[in-house]
Amino acid sequence: MEGAQAMLPDDAYRAKRDRTIAALQRWHRAINDCAEIEEETGASFWRLTVRPHVAGACPIEIIIHQRQTCDLAIGPETYEHRTSNELDRLPAMAEAITAGRVLTRTKASTMTGLVLAIETEIRLADGQVWKAERWLVMGTKPGAMTRDDQWYLPYRR
Repeated sequence: MEGAQAMLPDDAYRAKRDRTIAALQRWHRAINDCAEIEEETGASFWRLTVRPHVAGACPIEIIIHQRQTCDLAIGPETYEHRTSNELDRLPAMAEAITAGRVLTRTKASTMTGLVLAIETEIRLADGQVWKAERWLVMGTKPGAMTRDDQWYLPYRR
């Protein structure tokens, strides 16, 4: 799990989760004309999948678990077991993705061209930046790297 965090009391977590889900439901109702949306509720999770109609826009999937974690799929990248600290930011992240303020950055070795890491960056409306990365090659010093940035389009054009 990324960053150790103390578990919230169940009632506090449920309130936080319910606020987040309500905000995400308002968001997806506002964009349902420009994306295919699937919402699913299970005994231990809530899932939202959004596939924009515009080619080049960023799809997103959010799974909020009862165990006080969430999983995110943003474009081609997946970030699992995120802490409940992420919940408060999810609506702002979803709105930023809708607006096209998200990129996938691929980092590769200049010498070999081997892809070393993939990073996702979301620029929130308040100026903050949410970032997560996944290293594909471990145990080596990366040395000089190239960066390939893929920006996504807004859902509405």
